[in-house]
Amino acid sequence: MKFQETFDFDYPAEIILRMFGDKDYYLAKYEKMGGEAPEILSSESGDARFSITVRHALDASRLKFPDFVKSRIGDQLYLRQTDAWQLDAGEGRLDIEIERAPVEIGSQLNLTEAGKGSRLILEFNIKASVPLVGGKIEKAVAGPISRHVQKDLALTNRMAADYT
Repeated sequence: MKFQETFDFDYPAEIILRMFGDKDYYLAKYEKMGGEAPEILSSESGDARFSITVRHALDASRLKFPDFVKSRIGDQLYLRQTDAWQLDAGEGRLDIEIERAPVEIGSQLNLTEAGKGSRLILEFNIKASVPLVGGKIEKAVAGPISRHVQKDLALTNRMAADYT
């Protein structure tokens, strides 16, 4: 299932990309989002590239999944999330693996200037590898993921003040 999210930041792309290239931003963000202590699994930077893979947990009840999804993932949702950026181009990729769930979430990221701020466009693709009900699961996951992404980006917008 494909869908698009857009978020407008109050800060120019240069500030947002500086933050997206800082591993401390990711740790602080996940801690502020209220999950268990995040764990950096890998982090690489160089030649205007940056990537980080973080394992973190979220309270699944706060994401408002339908019951048939909740029964499969439990109370805690463990995510392995990789953010990879080509910082000088404002382009990136987000990949999320949900542990104990046959769901893959990927998104192309594009950050551009927009007025005095910047705009991030996220092109999501959710794939559930479950025969017969995969499409139903993809639709059920899309809503909570969309809401979570908007909360995540609103927090990111507030955190950007520390990078000015």
